[in-house]
Amino acid sequence: MKKLVKSTLAVIALATFTSQAVNAQSSISQKNSRERILQVLDQSRPNDYVPAAFFLHFENKLGRKAVEDHKAFYRATNMDFVKVFYEIVVPTVDIQSGKDWAKVPVYGEDFFAPQVAVIADLAREFGGEAFILPTVYSPLALAGQTLGRGQRQNFKKYIEEDPKAFGQAIKNLSLSIENYLRAARKAGADGFYVSSQGGDGKSLDPKIWKEQVRQWDKHVSEVAAEIGLINILHICDYGTPYQNAEALYEYADYPASIINVPLKFADGSILNLKEAQKRFGRPIFGGLERLGVIAKGTIEEAKAEVDKVLENASPNFILGADCTVPGDTDWEKLRAVIDYTHTWRQTHKK
Repeated sequence: MKKLVKSTLAVIALATFTSQAVNAQSSISQKNSRERILQVLDQSRPNDYVPAAFFLHFENKLGRKAVEDHKAFYRATNMDFVKVFYEIVVPTVDIQSGKDWAKVPVYGEDFFAPQVAVIADLAREFGGEAFILPTVYSPLALAGQTLGRGQRQNFKKYIEEDPKAFGQAIKNLSLSIENYLRAARKAGADGFYVSSQGGDGKSLDPKIWKEQVRQWDKHVSEVAAEIGLINILHICDYGTPYQNAEALYEYADYPASIINVPLKFADGSILNLKEAQKRFGRPIFGGLERLGVIAKGTIEEAKAEVDKVLENASPNFILGADCTVPGDTDWEKLRAVIDYTHTWRQTHKK
């Protein structure tokens, strides 16, 4: 009888131990996306889980339908944070010469209320499981909106006619963006996906960029770093590639948790992801071209490209594209690639 009792107790103890081990493993696998992203930020140790995310613009820009589009996309793709698209357009200002840049005002928090409302709804829905990271356009991008489509061809001309007036407009637009950041943070944004552009030279003389624009472009990242928990700096080369990788490192002093980088350059060179992560001293987000296999290829072709990227990326890395993917990109393919990426380091251990 004693042997039976002892044996039974041993079985119970073993079962209890096994249950605890299973529960511990389960708790690891059930970590939410916030915890997984934070693990990647800790570069003191390699990370087995590879987060991933892709972005595309939705047909519905603002309001309840926009919220539903964001929710459906996040759930369908299983991506690791909620990126809220910025869809507010600043009013056109009547600019007929360089001195007219002085007309550009500072926009208050109320101006951004429709965008902030989308952020608030998504934060209520997903804030407990994933970081809510709204997109932030650069002051230069807003300056282009200010000019209006009919005057875009005169953008560079008007800038060069009165650089100081343009610098004041950029300052006012940067302060406007600051108002948006603070309103979004109060509404539940955890941090921001900050788009920086201007150093590529297409729209600006390098001297104007350095003297009139850069400090206010950087100011956006500084405010995001001040108030946000986690931020991504997107170095945008939309329309104009940077000359080479060295041009990217001009942004190395911008505060950000993660860097999203271009992959190809005007001189024909391609970014070395490990080198970029080393130079920036922060995790890199990207690896795939927005118009490459993720948009045009099959699922298997996309997975093969993921293999190449992750074989050459640092252990702490987030997979994504170098910019927004086309709006007609297949959601099922994005989901397949994201799921494949999540377990890649476990399934490809050497």
